[in-house]
Amino acid sequence: MKSFIIILLLCVFGGSKLFAQKTEFIVSAPSVVEVGEQFRLSFVLNAKGENLQVPTIKGFDLLAGPSLSTSSNITIINGDMKQNQEYTYTYILEGQEEGEFTIEPATITVDGKEYKSQPLKIKVIKGSGKPRNNTQSSGDVSESRGSTSITDDDLFLRMEVSRNTLYVGESLTATLKVYARVNLVDVQGKKIPPFDGFLTEDVKIPQIHLEREEYNGKIYDRVGVLQKTILFPQHAGTLTIEPYELYCLVRQRVGSRGGSIFDDFFGNSRDVRVLCKSKPVKITVKPLPEAGKPLGFSGMVGTLTMTTSMSTDTLKANDALTYKVVLRGNGNMKLLEAPKITFPHDFDVYDPKVTRDISGTSGTVTFEYLVIPRYAGDYKIPAVQYSYFDPQAGAYKMLKGKEYAVRVEKGNESSQGSGEAALQSFKKEDVRMLGQDIRYIKTHKNDLRPKGVLYFATMEYWLSFLIPFVLFVVGMILNRRRIKANADLVRVKSKTANKMAQKRLRAASVAMKAGNSELFYQETLNALWGYVSYKLNIAASELNRDNISDHLTRRGADATLIQSFIEVLDHCEYARYAPGANQGEEMDNVYKDSISIITKLDKAI
Repeated sequence: MKSFIIILLLCVFGGSKLFAQKTEFIVSAPSVVEVGEQFRLSFVLNAKGENLQVPTIKGFDLLAGPSLSTSSNITIINGDMKQNQEYTYTYILEGQEEGEFTIEPATITVDGKEYKSQPLKIKVIKGSGKPRNNTQSSGDVSESRGSTSITDDDLFLRMEVSRNTLYVGESLTATLKVYARVNLVDVQGKKIPPFDGFLTEDVKIPQIHLEREEYNGKIYDRVGVLQKTILFPQHAGTLTIEPYELYCLVRQRVGSRGGSIFDDFFGNSRDVRVLCKSKPVKITVKPLPEAGKPLGFSGMVGTLTMTTSMSTDTLKANDALTYKVVLRGNGNMKLLEAPKITFPHDFDVYDPKVTRDISGTSGTVTFEYLVIPRYAGDYKIPAVQYSYFDPQAGAYKMLKGKEYAVRVEKGNESSQGSGEAALQSFKKEDVRMLGQDIRYIKTHKNDLRPKGVLYFATMEYWLSFLIPFVLFVVGMILNRRRIKANADLVRVKSKTANKMAQKRLRAASVAMKAGNSELFYQETLNALWGYVSYKLNIAASELNRDNISDHLTRRGADATLIQSFIEVLDHCEYARYAPGANQGEEMDNVYKDSISIITKLDKAI
């Protein structure tokens, strides 16, 4: 038994030593006090120390201290023991004169190592001139017993704005604060103004935290932020933020005249509801200047930077590349629109994928374009431009990206028709009208005709009858061929397979931007199955995972491409009912793979 007790004591003290917290030396005091007010200056140490050295405290009278108090607690969580000890050195001070004073760092020694506190600033104001004592507990409120009269100086709402003058589209922050010199216990029934003329964005406040603050020469013991809103004015002029309205619940002590010790002991009190209103706030909104406004102004007001990048500058025809534009800045980033980029005519460009990483008024917006060049050649993507208005400089600014040169090589001609393969080596700009700008002298004999010969019975006369007849016959033949071709459903469906797939993929892109994963995967499946059904002229109901491989193999698709097609189908089917953790990235990968597979199947079939 003796050995067991010794082992147990070693575990207890060893465990407490093992899980001891990092040594901290913290100083605390009110940030603002009145002249003649008494308050506590506390130095808190979470370990046993010695040789406390506090520098001379200027601007205050030292009434008492230091007094040492200790507290200790032991917690056991999942078998782990943790012991916390705190040593508090307390001084009682009193403000002597108005001003802002600094409590210099104090030092203390723990296990031979010296620790230093942070400097602390305390503001001393004139105040009401009545003696105040802040050395009591924070729950006590200095007010007359049984008083029900609460003045505007005791409790009021105040709307603070970060600025009163700004440009259209620029942002300001409106903060609703409550100031109380009474025992404020709750806030109820908040009525929010409509913010006419502004776009609004609320800033999340996790919890109302009441602190001490000075305002208009008075100290308020309970000051807290109730709501914070970012405002974007939408038109010029003088806009008004209407008053907030809410009920404040104030707890007052009640008792007989003269009071009794039993009133303090039992805590007799009652709650009083007080209607509070903030004052309206006028905001002056200046219009954006017309002078210097660039053509195609984006409407962005704030500060902005732009970077551009491209995934590759050399690729084969019908392969895809990614063109990315990243905008970073401060302003109404949620309303940024995609920049206008002039891609070459031989490029197929899909709607950009937009990614927004925004906190308040600052953040990053990324526009990612999927581009597929169709024909071989050398191309240039011109530098993208984006304009914005800088309110600090009071002028418009233009951002400019990089110009990119893209080399597109011929695709795999063996998997394409001869007509498409022939077009691979030409660009639209290469087609020219040659041999018609210079006429050479004719040296051979020409049939000349005297002037004034009759038109009747000449070659031109008979041709005027023959040519319309021939054109009519040719038109009839071509029309019959067209009717016969349209009757060939296999050929018609094969030609429209690409258009149908593109339409479905555009719908899938819209669903991806909206974050609707179920609709995205459904549209992607419809695009893949529909394309194969149209291209092979096989009803969609007759296609499945078991026979699709045979059909595609007979039409010339290789095994790797068929396996990729089936994997995308399986991934879409699975993701519809069991979405992954990172849905946005998964949908983006599926979207790109679907475009690539349909493009390669179109070459192979």
